[in-house]
Amino acid sequence: MTMHAASAKLDATSAFVDTKPIVEAVLREPWEYTEADTQHLTHNIHRYSGKFIPQIAGRVIGLVTQPGELVVDPYCGSGTTLVEAALLRRRALGLDLNPLAVLIARVKITPVARKELDALRRHLEGALSERTNDSLPLFRSASVSGSVASDPRCSDEWFRKWFQPAILADLIAIDQAIAAVRNTTLQDIARVAFSDILRRSSNAHSGYPNVTFHKDAPPRTPPLRPFLKALDRACEMVSSLDSVEAHWSDVCARRGNAVAVPLDDSSADAVVSHPPYVGSIPYAEYGALSLKWLGFDPRQLDRELTGGRRQSPDVLERFREGYCQMLRESARVLKPGRFVFLIVGNPVVRGELIDLPEMTTDLAVTAGLRLVVRAQRQGVNRRANKMGCEHLLFFQKPPTVAPR
Repeated sequence: MTMHAASAKLDATSAFVDTKPIVEAVLREPWEYTEADTQHLTHNIHRYSGKFIPQIAGRVIGLVTQPGELVVDPYCGSGTTLVEAALLRRRALGLDLNPLAVLIARVKITPVARKELDALRRHLEGALSERTNDSLPLFRSASVSGSVASDPRCSDEWFRKWFQPAILADLIAIDQAIAAVRNTTLQDIARVAFSDILRRSSNAHSGYPNVTFHKDAPPRTPPLRPFLKALDRACEMVSSLDSVEAHWSDVCARRGNAVAVPLDDSSADAVVSHPPYVGSIPYAEYGALSLKWLGFDPRQLDRELTGGRRQSPDVLERFREGYCQMLRESARVLKPGRFVFLIVGNPVVRGELIDLPEMTTDLAVTAGLRLVVRAQRQGVNRRANKMGCEHLLFFQKPPTVAPR
């Protein structure tokens, strides 16, 4: 039976779903995708840690839902599930507490006409054209020096620590030009491009994945040309959305909590997600530079995230509590007989290897779900992968209508 045929076994007229063809389809072919292009369309528009492999998200969505049905991702991150859902003509809602993730996801699923993207590029280049010579900072231009000098970030201790004076002034000038863009969709694209250059423009040490201060950081490259290059790249990716048939208007990303999904009971057709790896990936810390420029406090966000404050003694207990609430909420919004899919690994937290698949299964059962099938893949196409095997877990909400 082909995967399409297996998907056709979903019965939209009753709560019963035949799990046998889904189990067979899950186990029939490997889930490695070692040679797959994981950066098509907008998937690589901005770096984001712990990304979902697009081919896995797409395969799962095609297997457990039909076109027009609603897919929910309570930990949507940078929006992989949303992109793949749109390509398969599903409706989708993605939630994340991280405002940087939501910004990236929103840009990834919003097509914009090429002429508007070109106008954005021309506008920003023109607004910053007084100093295109890379040897001179933007703020020396009379037209921008006053507004830059009066910007509170020029004297803010945090910004002065992480960015060298001339670089900081240039970044403020770019940020002010972006803020002046009236179209919020275009402004979002520019902000993603701006965020993409912040780390290389900062005093962060390039030898570490986390944001570590380099007290002897060498002079950084003036950011105007890197920004315009990143903007060109982002515009090209956004432009590519118009080249495919997809239901972009039926998917959305919102800032929200996985434990409080804004949906009615039994209204979703599937939950498809890549949960956080307990405290192994410090999402707020990795995005700290961008979050500050967006006006958010990374430390406050870290206190709110599931698995945040990774160095605290109770990180595992807090993760378990939030994760359990997410699974209960997923079971609540899911229609009877339908599926929750989660892909998890075995992270190391405070020196201890955590059996996250087992924890997930136990908590899912507590939430009223049952494990239907479990598959595995080697995470060989993940950068700096240290968890090796990943587990693909398919849970079902018990149907209320029995098969005839």
